[in-house]
Amino acid sequence: MKTKIKRTQMKTLGDLLKWEPYLGQQIRHDLLDIPCPEFIGAKEAPQDLNALTLEQLIQLEQIGAQKGVFFAIGEVLLGLTDAQTLQAPAYEMVGLRNMVVAEQERIATLFESLNREPNADEVMAGIEKLNFGLFGLADWYAKRMHITDHDAAFKTPWVRIWQCRSNDLREAEFERKLQEIQIHKSNR
Repeated sequence: MKTKIKRTQMKTLGDLLKWEPYLGQQIRHDLLDIPCPEFIGAKEAPQDLNALTLEQLIQLEQIGAQKGVFFAIGEVLLGLTDAQTLQAPAYEMVGLRNMVVAEQERIATLFESLNREPNADEVMAGIEKLNFGLFGLADWYAKRMHITDHDAAFKTPWVRIWQCRSNDLREAEFERKLQEIQIHKSNR
């Protein structure tokens, strides 16, 4: 049975954050079912994170880790100050948070899908030392697109970077398989 939360007690995000330690498990669970709103006040709320640049995606993670997800959402997605974020409507912000958390998981899964297990030769050569994180991703994209300014790579939509990386990895896999086939044929 769903527990009803009185909207009169928690109108703003600040109210919700103040009451949050006292909320029961059922109410906390019910908050996870709040859908993403179309608007937060007069501002249009995004329905996914596909329009974000790589830089905004990183900011969302970094600010979320430092201040909390609500403040990251306020700043990066809505352009709000911390004080304005606290005054935002509680339920709408919770719905937006639910979407952001689900989208971050989806995006992480997409990028993880690009990983492949290294072969024994690559491990012996030290491939694990070549993981440069998100800067490495931006650096790869800048090189791929012949961009000399890394800031331009960070300002590229993350979806485009992911798609280029996916395309390049599929092409490299094809080339590797083709080479194996050609070697196998020449050894006959």
